[in-house]
Amino acid sequence: MVFQTTKLTISIEKVLILCMAKKKRQGHYCRICGEYKANEKFSGKGHAQHICKTCMSHKKKGNEFPAEEEASELVEYDVDDMGYDMFNPNIDIMPSFLEPIPYKKLDKDTKFAVKQMWEEYVESYWYEEHLIPLNNDFNNMKDEMIGIFEEAENTTLKDDKDLKRVLHDQMLIVINKLLKAEKPK
Repeated sequence: MVFQTTKLTISIEKVLILCMAKKKRQGHYCRICGEYKANEKFSGKGHAQHICKTCMSHKKKGNEFPAEEEASELVEYDVDDMGYDMFNPNIDIMPSFLEPIPYKKLDKDTKFAVKQMWEEYVESYWYEEHLIPLNNDFNNMKDEMIGIFEEAENTTLKDDKDLKRVLHDQMLIVINKLLKAEKPK
């Protein structure tokens, strides 16, 4: 059966699917105590971390979680066998959110690794395009390098002016080396 209106044709199957949609729970889920609580029971950081104010205060005081009486209720999960599903409250696994680190605060080895990776990006771009990457090309390369660096080194770089300056300077050094190597003697 098909319903027709002036602007819309809807089949009965679509209507049933829309009506049978899962109802959304009120509030927010706390991954520590496993309860749905009102949004007011979460602080700003608690919302992002899925930890209510009560559990957060216990965590700051150094109390162990879960409490002994609650520990028997929790089910142990094998992390390797299960992916993260933010809509499934039964899974107590959260993806790691790395805090972006400014370039100035990186250690010497990490700065060296950033420069080495950037050199490879600039060299490959130079050999493909034979142009200096500017504006959008520079930004696209930088964003891609930051993403791959995060996966490889498990460190998120903050996209700030210091990082842009270092990458720009390193780009010029690499291109100058490449130009000198191409120059016939």
